[in-house]
Amino acid sequence: MSNNTPKVKKLNRKALIVAIDIGKSAHYGYFRAPDGTDIKPFVFYNTQKSFDQFWHKARRFAKTHGLKQIVFGFESTGPYAEPLFNYLRGKPAQLVQINPMHTKRIKDLTGNSPHKTDKKDPRVIADVIGLGHALTLVVPEGPSAQLRRLTQARERSIKKRTAALNQLQHLIFIIFPEFVDIMKNMSTKTAFYLIKNYPSPEKLLALGPRALAAAMKNISRGRIGHKRAKALIKAARHCVGVKHGQKAFLLEIEHLVSEIEAQNRFVDKLEKQMRHGLQQVPY
Repeated sequence: MSNNTPKVKKLNRKALIVAIDIGKSAHYGYFRAPDGTDIKPFVFYNTQKSFDQFWHKARRFAKTHGLKQIVFGFESTGPYAEPLFNYLRGKPAQLVQINPMHTKRIKDLTGNSPHKTDKKDPRVIADVIGLGHALTLVVPEGPSAQLRRLTQARERSIKKRTAALNQLQHLIFIIFPEFVDIMKNMSTKTAFYLIKNYPSPEKLLALGPRALAAAMKNISRGRIGHKRAKALIKAARHCVGVKHGQKAFLLEIEHLVSEIEAQNRFVDKLEKQMRHGLQQVPY
């Protein structure tokens, strides 16, 4: 939730609060009028028909009670709310979001269980909105929406790459623990090059100290050379890593290297589109 998102102050006395507890396959809705008149929480689903029924139900309730404004409120949530956001953004209504910590505090104060109970949550969300603890929900459109999606995709890709790098380091440690100590960071170009091409002590020894030093010097652009290569060769000769089952380890290492390279290419592609997208966003 952005700190720059405008906070919703006291609601219009003619506003209907529609609180929604978001779920994966189903949502729970709840209506409350300013005078406290409400209806029991009810379920609706991620379909056009169900969304339409939900919207018309809210409109009828507002009309019956002479309410001119409808405020839809949600907890800050993940992707499960996206289809509903997309549907409601085109409706003559206000969308607001609340911090889940506020609902937890309200539950604590009222003696309601802070554990997940879908049918109770919409009422608590309505309480938080009524107290003015809500932020206007800003749903980006056009180039801004595209940039947001690209940014989210980049974050997911980097998370996958980081997980693969951590797994790769664990495997290298098993078969060649000294390599991890000498090279430190597996994500550097030089370390990654060696893991890709010479992932075992035997392959480093077969390459030899001179060829290894030349390769490291070339990849690191002169920053790493004979001293580090000599340390790696010495470590490879006296390696305490696991020998049995090494082929299986090497097969998985090869897979992880390919996965990391794929994520690197994808991040580069995303960042290129992000740079282009930034030029399209009005400031």
